[in-house]
Order: sequence, then C-alpha cells, then structure tokens
Amino acid sequence: KLCHLCNVPRLNHVWSETISNFIGTGNFRFANDVVYSSCSSYLCFFKFKKDTSRRNSFNTRKWTNILLAYVSIIYVVQLATQGKLLLWGAKLHSPIEKGQTWRLATYSLLHANVRHLMVNCYSLNSVGPTVENLSGSRRFLAVYLASAISSAATSYWFCKAPAVGASGAIFGLVGSVAVFVMRHRGMIRDAKEDLQHIAQVIFLNMVIGLMSRGIDNWDHLGGSLGGAAVSWLVGPA
Repeated sequence: KLCHLCNVPRLNHVWSETISNFIGTGNFRFANDVVYSSCSSYLCFFKFKKDTSRRNSFNTRKWTNILLAYVSIIYVVQLATQGKLLLWGAKLHSPIEKGQTWRLATYSLLHANVRHLMVNCYSLNSVGPTVENLSGSRRFLAVYLASAISSAATSYWFCKAPAVGASGAIFGLVGSVAVFVMRHRGMIRDAKEDLQHIAQVIFLNMVIGLMSRGIDNWDHLGGSLGGAAVSWLVGPA
C-alpha cells in the first residue's frame, strides 16, 4: 500500500555560506512517502530535491547506490546458495551466544524474500540520498553502520526471534534527519511540524509492529536511537 504525503515545509533559504557551499544551491524540499508491507514496516521517506547542475548526481548519492547494489548482490548469492547465507549471517541467538558476534553486523545485509528486499531498497533509495547530501559520505556511512549494529544489538537483547533485514539501519537514517532538523531548526521553516511528523511516523511503526507478525519493533527502535545518537555526535553542525 502506497500513500503520498504532500505539503511538507521547505527549507528556508537562510543557509550560511558554508552550508550553501556544502549542499549546493537552489530550492530544497522534503517530499514524504509512506509505505506499509507485511515484510517491512510503515516508514517515512524523505526525497531530497536539489539543483544537480553544479554537482555530479552520482557523487551526491554514491554510497547509497553502493549499498543498494551490495544488498541486491547478497540476495542473489542467497538464492544461488539456496538460502544458506541466511544461516551464515542472520541474527540467531544460539550462535551469537557462542561467540559469533559478527552476526550483529551481517544480518542487516540479508533479506527474507524478494518483497522484503524491494521494500527496503525503496526505503534506502528514498531516505539515503537525503542523509548523504546533508551529512557527506563519511557521516552517512557512520550513521548507517552504527544504526545497523545498534538495531541488531537491541533486537538481540529484547527479541529472541531470528531476524534479517536493513530496516533498522534505514530507521537510523530517519533518526539522523530528525537530529538534523532539530539541530538546525532556526534555519528550517516549520521545523517543529517536521519533527512532530517524524515522531508520528515512528509511533505508527511501533503500533503496526505490535499488530503484525514478522516485524521486529526492537530492531527499528534501536536503529532509530542509534542513528540519532551518532548524528548528534558527528554532526553536521
């Protein structure tokens, strides 16, 4: 089910020269989509529109493209190995308790089925370029990786069910956008409304997760908090 939310406030054109040089010139707007799937959750996505005449569009979303390609290739390998990769890298409590802690990092690269993969790829493609444009490649990677690990750790501590998927890391990117809006609310029109909207979407995720099977709320919550914490520490400011 796909819904489109309109009338999202645009960023004010009051950026300092440093920020203008960093993210380019032109008109900036967040356009939000909401997606619900039985394999994933109800996500708020931010599509970032900007003037691409001065910058190479690939360079502004390079790592988003690399991550999209990587998880897709991993899924093809899963199919080629008849799903054995799920056993090798999924979040499973028994192997982790025996010392296979690397599963907390690898499980976000795996997906249960093609629908799960497509929903998460759509989500990453929507919010990833926004964070990469606002934060830069190094901060983007720091937020994504920290969110993936924090979501896995939270899920491991509070949910005993096996898990795979990149949704926790994607929720971390949403948390990063929330921190950016909060930190720069003096330069963003209707920042309070934006933050309220993000909070409402995360709350809806929690509600839908409680009502649906196959959705790990702890994973999403841990990812959101991890992404927000890292963004608060590393900026940009």
